[in-house]
Amino acid sequence: MQNRKIVISGSPGAGKTTVVEGLKAIGYTVFQEYSRSIIEEGKAHGKANFFLSNPNQFSERLFSGRKEQFERANSLTVKETKPYIFFDRGVHDTYAYLEALGKGNSMWKDRVRAFQYDLVFLLDPWESIYKTDAQRMETFEEAQLYFPFIQKVYQQDHAVVLVPRFSVKERITFILNYLSNWNE
Repeated sequence: MQNRKIVISGSPGAGKTTVVEGLKAIGYTVFQEYSRSIIEEGKAHGKANFFLSNPNQFSERLFSGRKEQFERANSLTVKETKPYIFFDRGVHDTYAYLEALGKGNSMWKDRVRAFQYDLVFLLDPWESIYKTDAQRMETFEEAQLYFPFIQKVYQQDHAVVLVPRFSVKERITFILNYLSNWNE
């Protein structure tokens, strides 16, 4: 059975990780958000916001980790009843964030285009569920600024589906229903 790589991406704090955790809880294979470990590592080395203090170095590390996740997914065996592998953000998010800072370039664009996911679900900014934490330092207004860049980068090479603002259970149901009716 061929693995189907599905990205759950979108604005910071839009509920992506909660949805991915819900998919994991019902037996799907998932790859966690890779940037959180890099953010923590940066803080341990005195970088309050590693991404903003050194966007290129941060993005190189992030790209490497997400690339590894993508490649590991190719070798995984999935159940016929659950052929989807979900990613909490994908390789392309790296380029989208650089674009948002005005630091994207053709080299980054070409690098991420080498990785193709089967489908992308996007969650837009949602203020009523937005929370900051030790790794999410953006204000809601800052988080909103990233969404159009993420959407644009994925839409260039992928089919993109916007997930409605439902409860977590309803979002998971929406995604799984969409996938069950999906004609690649």
